[in-house]
Amino acid sequence: MAERVVIQAAPRTVLGKKVAQLRRNGRLPANVYGRGINSQAVDIDAREFARTIKSAGLRAMIQLSVEGESSPRYVILRGLARKGGTGDPIHVDFFQVDPNIPIQANVPLRLTGEAPAVRDLAGTLLPGLDVIAVRCKPLDIPDAITVDLGVLNSFDVSLTVGDIAVPGDVEVLTDPAVVIATVNAPRIRVAAH
Repeated sequence: MAERVVIQAAPRTVLGKKVAQLRRNGRLPANVYGRGINSQAVDIDAREFARTIKSAGLRAMIQLSVEGESSPRYVILRGLARKGGTGDPIHVDFFQVDPNIPIQANVPLRLTGEAPAVRDLAGTLLPGLDVIAVRCKPLDIPDAITVDLGVLNSFDVSLTVGDIAVPGDVEVLTDPAVVIATVNAPRIRVAAH
């Protein structure tokens, strides 16, 4: 299950070009929107946001506590505008989800272990996929799915999406035939005499 991340937010009344003053004060303008709800302008602490995203990642489920609201909102990061395209964040879009309704998400694959065909037969590991699409309730989205390379014991074996184990409440949407990893045989060099 994905790590629960909490971010504090305050309702925002400053809009348009005046948000530059917010940024100078260390606040990051953001919007929260979702199906069946009105978009709400909020602002969050820029440093707290940067720390949270660095530790939890861009795919984390976020519990957004908006000042003055009795219960938190469950949101995912839907948009992130950065200064100059790659600099510091200047605006965030959060998509509010219902924790009881399944959504589609991309989950990274974490390759672990050692492939016997690499270790014993001097092959080269060829990873083919690094994320898979899943469908589950937002609070059940795994932060990563671990894939053991131990089954790759020859050059004829491929590790596919259908071979991986996921928690029972997670449905894999990626085609089970898609290859996650294989091992290529070493190239043999014949020295000229």
